[in-house]
Amino acid sequence: MTMPVLTFGIPVYNGEKYLPDALHSIQEQDLDDLEIIISDNGSTDGTQEICEAAAASDDRVLYLRHDTNRGGAWNYVRTVESASSPLFSWQAADDVKLATFASACVQALDDAGPEAVFACPRTQLIGADGVVFEDLDDRDLGLGAQTPHERVHNLFRSQASHVMYGVVRMSAMRRSRGLLPLVGDDMVLLVELLCQGKMALVDDQLFWQRRHAEQFSQQGENQVKWHAPNGGVRFAFPQTRLNFELHRAVTRSHISIPEKARSLAALESRWVIPRWRGMGSDVRTALGVARA
Repeated sequence: MTMPVLTFGIPVYNGEKYLPDALHSIQEQDLDDLEIIISDNGSTDGTQEICEAAAASDDRVLYLRHDTNRGGAWNYVRTVESASSPLFSWQAADDVKLATFASACVQALDDAGPEAVFACPRTQLIGADGVVFEDLDDRDLGLGAQTPHERVHNLFRSQASHVMYGVVRMSAMRRSRGLLPLVGDDMVLLVELLCQGKMALVDDQLFWQRRHAEQFSQQGENQVKWHAPNGGVRFAFPQTRLNFELHRAVTRSHISIPEKARSLAALESRWVIPRWRGMGSDVRTALGVARA
């Protein structure tokens, strides 16, 4: 059996409602050499049956079942660790990727050469019904800029965290620390990737990111719990930890000292200072002080 060109990693926990659409969209990609890894984080609904049926009918599907929920970041990392291809793409269990997503991203990386470490198409938002309700303003994200500090600046300006669901060179992924178990792990990973190289933009809307009421909260305690289901929230200091790891993402990179200084300046001006209240909230939570 030849090595697949691209691995799609699908981390899932109790995703029976939208998983069939998400999985089908990957199985229908027009790129032949695919590997599909589903990592089930101890689901208690019908997820297991859906995954087992897919693995039985499609030899490209590898289903990994875990007995307990070890947290969202752990599950995302598990799909990367199990991949065998030179290219990788995460697929959230409620999103949809149109049939030419894979081939378009692979072609974009081939055209851009080694300076591009990942590629992503333009994105639309869909609701629970699968109907597009918004086009993201992502044609001019600036993540293909020439210098690392420009790319980092533009990432914080645009806050385009959805591009982590593009196609990433596995060599670049391995040079990063991957997804860390902390709130904002997507932004940390993207900073590490953008310090290595550019994003190649596919100027077609081939990625549908879903918004629906059943999604876990992206704020406060629920977001912390997503990463560490059995962890404590009070002393988690999520914003403070995130700021620290974003700084580390820049300082551990192999860019020049002047580029590091410019990237850190962009981090402070575009991210840390505008979110200073978040660190204050961390302290209030630790002290058990309720918001007024």
